[in-house]
Amino acid sequence: MPYGRKAIVGSNPTSSAMDSYQPLLSLSPLDGRYLGQVSDLRAYFSEMALIKQRVFVEAVYLIELVDFLDREKLTKTEKKRLLKLAEKLQKKDFKKIKQIEKEIHHDVKAIEYFIKDSLVRLKLGKLKPWVHWGLTSEDVNNLAYGLMIKGAKKRLLIPSQIQLIKLLIKLADKYAGLVMPARTHGQIAVPTTVGKELVVFASRATFFLEKIISLKLTGKLTGAVGNLNGQQQVFPQKNWLAFSKRFIKKLGLQPLLVTTQINPRQDLVYLLDLFRQLNNVWLDLARDCWLYISCDYFSQKIVKKEVGSSTMPHKINPINFENAEGNLQLANSLLAVLADKLPVSRLQRDLSDSTVKRNLGVGFGHSLLAVKNLIKGLNKIEPNKKLLKKEVAAHPEMLTEALQLILKSWGQEGVYQKIKLKSRGKKVVWHQLINDFPLEQRKILKSWRPEKYFGLAAQLAKKEVKRIKKVLKI
Repeated sequence: MPYGRKAIVGSNPTSSAMDSYQPLLSLSPLDGRYLGQVSDLRAYFSEMALIKQRVFVEAVYLIELVDFLDREKLTKTEKKRLLKLAEKLQKKDFKKIKQIEKEIHHDVKAIEYFIKDSLVRLKLGKLKPWVHWGLTSEDVNNLAYGLMIKGAKKRLLIPSQIQLIKLLIKLADKYAGLVMPARTHGQIAVPTTVGKELVVFASRATFFLEKIISLKLTGKLTGAVGNLNGQQQVFPQKNWLAFSKRFIKKLGLQPLLVTTQINPRQDLVYLLDLFRQLNNVWLDLARDCWLYISCDYFSQKIVKKEVGSSTMPHKINPINFENAEGNLQLANSLLAVLADKLPVSRLQRDLSDSTVKRNLGVGFGHSLLAVKNLIKGLNKIEPNKKLLKKEVAAHPEMLTEALQLILKSWGQEGVYQKIKLKSRGKKVVWHQLINDFPLEQRKILKSWRPEKYFGLAAQLAKKEVKRIKKVLKI
């Protein structure tokens, strides 16, 4: 029988061996191969994290609601007990919530039932009628997701970006004056410096990161279709808009009062697009570093036990930059789908966004993985100073830009064409190129050297490093 006729399938390990096998069984590499690099995101985007935030929102809402309505006065101890329920959820609690959801086929209602059951144990059974009172699922969900994203943004996503930018500006400052050939269209152009080219990426990234840092996420608490119908009908004397605003602010989110049933998430869409464009900056960096390595402009540090190729022993591959490139493309594909989907909902509500939102952590996970690989990659490279010096000196034709400019400043016409005929696509020897110029002009031009022809590159690099430090407070 041909080998291809027999299917090869994975085995199912016993439950006792599941823990050691788990990374090998994951459908997503973020929960398998790359778990060690992105596992911190689980605290914000896992199913467990979502459940915890939902319970927290419901608990805080219950405390605030009964106080607002002046019903069932709670002592400080009772309030602490309620909040502790959300903070100290046990494995058995998560299992119970999932079991309820399995029976009723509604994840948020399962949270409500769990809390009601728990109130009896906490000796707070008097509060059962007020659990989830007047709320629609989206009131709980949008606030829970808002808190999840806010936490991940502050504690993981922004710090990792800051770490990468700090490394870039450190390198930019160190190599501000190290001359290298710039390559426009992949061809030798005019000299620049390593530091200035690196600081360009830090500068571009800072533009987007500054906006990410300052962006405040919104929250919606306005009931079934956004009008607080039930609340206003039952307690018309109460200022429900003020309650909604105050409650959302207490969660650290910005109140959004004019909605349908759902939070349209303009803020989240903007955040996703900001991250997508920030990822594009890093994608550009990954590809440029890859190209600089391929030109031998950057050399890679040798890690003794690493293998570059399974058949070519001499290889040192730029794997971190390649890994970053692939993960940035994956991240941006997901972030684009999320940004396009989340603000779109039929009439006052459809549920198609629910399954999509669960992939927020996947999009951010691939971004975080890419950033970590860029940091690793940058820490493993250094400019090939000897080669860069040799490469610049070997291309005096880079000086022809300034040559045709100075000749024009001396009042000569048609010089661009004359210089082009002598230099384009040709091996240029500088003293031969200027040999038939008048003596006074030759005296000036004779001292020109391509390795000193890098304009304000060093100054720009140093100045921009200072500006970025000030803007990001690093």
